[in-house]
Amino acid sequence: MAVEKLEPAPRTWMEKTYDLAGIFVSLLIVVIVTIPWQALRTSPLYLSALFPAAFVVYLVIGLLVSPLKKRRVAQNLDRGMVECSLRPGPKSLPSGYSPPAPADKRGWITGCATVRGGALIFQPVAAFTGTPVGESLSLPNIESLTGGLRTPATPPWYLGRGRRDHTVVYLKTETGVLEVAGSATGLKSVGLYPTEETRRA
Repeated sequence: MAVEKLEPAPRTWMEKTYDLAGIFVSLLIVVIVTIPWQALRTSPLYLSALFPAAFVVYLVIGLLVSPLKKRRVAQNLDRGMVECSLRPGPKSLPSGYSPPAPADKRGWITGCATVRGGALIFQPVAAFTGTPVGESLSLPNIESLTGGLRTPATPPWYLGRGRRDHTVVYLKTETGVLEVAGSATGLKSVGLYPTEETRRA
């Protein structure tokens, strides 16, 4: 039976640019802005200030992108979807299903998810564009295991597409256990976050 394809809210060009090559774009902006200053360009002062200035521009762009991300996340939540990443455990995916794109180096697959009728529906998306790719995955009879792990899905120094504020939860499925990383608010809104009843069980 065909699984419903989820259609998350599209990412803006500014988000895509920031996530794909934000620090390099920031560096380019700094270089372009300072090109007329020929004296500075050839001085050690310019070279020593170039990367700190680019980092400041990167942070400023991040502040501009933040409300765009929040609005998109809110739109998805209004439609019953949460942006998240899924990391399968051994044999936790149904036989015959393979993600449409390779996972990142830590095994996470980027996508969005919803829960309907006790089943997790997960739609993989392209890492930087957010465009749905491949077939949706349906896992029936899921069960959130005790506690949300307060462990970031990426190291605290990670500057790319942020998962630093994400919570990781374990989900038990008919075929095994997998991890889902997303904001605690989003995971709770679609029923993926363990409840007090789950913790007592």
